Amino acid sequence: MKNIKILLVLLLSLLVFNTISNSADALEEKKTIRVGISNQNFSSREHEKIKISSQDIIKIIDLVQNTRFDDVKAGDEVEIVMNGITFDIYINDKKKYENLSGPLLLSSNKPLEVIELNRKGTPAKYEGMFEIKASKKSGYFNLINIVDMQTYLKGVVPNEMPVSFGLEAQKAQAVAARNYVTRAQISPDFDVVDSTSSQVYYGLNSHTQTSNDAVDETQGIYALYRETPISALYYSTSPGISDDWDDVFNNGIKSNLHPYLKAKYETTNKPLKNEDDVIEFYSSKEGFDVNSPKLRWCVEFEQKELVDILNTTLLQQSSAGLVEPKFDKNVKIEGVKEIKPLKRTQSGKIIELLISTDKGDYKIKKELGIRRVLKKNNSMLASANFYVEKGALVDEDDNEIQKENHGVIKLFSAINKDKYPDTFKLIGGGFGHGVGMSQYGAYNMAKSGKKYPEILHFYYTDINISTIPKTVLYNEYNISYKSEFYFDKKTFNEAYIVIDNKKHVSEFPFKINEYDFSNTKEISNNELLKMNITQYLKQGLNCVEFLPLSAQNKGKFVTYRIELR
Repeated sequence: MKNIKILLVLLLSLLVFNTISNSADALEEKKTIRVGISNQNFSSREHEKIKISSQDIIKIIDLVQNTRFDDVKAGDEVEIVMNGITFDIYINDKKKYENLSGPLLLSSNKPLEVIELNRKGTPAKYEGMFEIKASKKSGYFNLINIVDMQTYLKGVVPNEMPVSFGLEAQKAQAVAARNYVTRAQISPDFDVVDSTSSQVYYGLNSHTQTSNDAVDETQGIYALYRETPISALYYSTSPGISDDWDDVFNNGIKSNLHPYLKAKYETTNKPLKNEDDVIEFYSSKEGFDVNSPKLRWCVEFEQKELVDILNTTLLQQSSAGLVEPKFDKNVKIEGVKEIKPLKRTQSGKIIELLISTDKGDYKIKKELGIRRVLKKNNSMLASANFYVEKGALVDEDDNEIQKENHGVIKLFSAINKDKYPDTFKLIGGGFGHGVGMSQYGAYNMAKSGKKYPEILHFYYTDINISTIPKTVLYNEYNISYKSEFYFDKKTFNEAYIVIDNKKHVSEFPFKINEYDFSNTKEISNNELLKMNITQYLKQGLNCVEFLPLSAQNKGKFVTYRIELR
């Protein structure tokens, strides 16, 4: 009954928090994460049947009918089969129940193993619970792992960043991943999925001591811009300059949507303004990410190879709306004349690209569209940060006509449809979209002795390291409001509690660990209170707990957070 009781408590907490959110318009900390589990090759999250077992008894509940079925013995196999729009349950291959409407909830006090689903080369095991819910497609269901935040992150961090990068880099990754899932809502049924569409999550199969420590030693800690958890984007490798969010994802149009995602210059203090700057920069090999094999790279296409690729990828990206004019499936390109950057970001990333062919010119939009159009060996480009070198011009007898100068792109009026460059060489750097935190950069900063807050402050502009703001109000359930967070005295010098009392609550008693602050009338006149609480904190996990507001403050609220410096 342990997991069932926990679920009921969580559901009650969510009810209260939803009331808080509606009352105070605040984003509350997620206690549980709902993860959509994919099939073996991550091609789908829809399942027709699935087998589950555990080394302890499995409890099964029909959530709609509020029916609890007989416990499944430890080691027995439960098979759930979708039969049209209802479920059948088999125990050790014998039908036990049929025509159940679901959703079904499966729980055990030991990990649940999904038989015939492998992660990291071994049978997939998950803590928490499984909800099995019919999908929109008849005959299929979604398998949803309901798990607490810390356990979810322990299944993510070692898959998103190599454990060999070390503890401090893993801590920076843990905070970024915590921020990501806090803001995520893939569908009404789950927050995230277990693939690169969200964050790669392998449940228990990928846990390591280092990554577990990184999650534990950042518990409750977020990167905030003002009072809100940031969209903590991250990627593999910076070429030496990262980019503004607006330039990469908003086509250069300035907005105030992500003011904390700004370009970072590692080896230069100026943007790359022209092709000569780009060629000079990408001909060097400097930057924080020197250990990455993708700091600099070169991809070469032979003419025929490129033609074959473009006839496929231009059609694919046209359907995504990233090619102008739209590529006609009845058109077959026979020759490519030019690959020409039209628009670059500060890092030299191409966000508009012209490809000139014998069938006309095509403009490719967005860095992701460019990377997907210029595939090599069925893999998209590492990044859109590159310049182009063209090979010799050849006629139909393969006689050399003319060569390009190093990196300089020109249009030749003399070129006809039978005379094209024999090769196109793309010379570039970086791996990923290039906005936010570079993982290899975090690794090298950590190697040089930087702590994880320094890493986060470098990659995310004007942030603070803090617990997520919590809203305290009156509730009839008498549920208190707790923030648990890890304080490392070797990492932080000070901690402050920041209390926002714009609603003029008359009293808001709270505790910091064993220290009681029950008389707050003297400080309640402050609309914004920032108090140093370092002396009340211990090395390790700490707890700040606010009691619910009194009935006389019903309809009001106060918010608080703990800022670490």
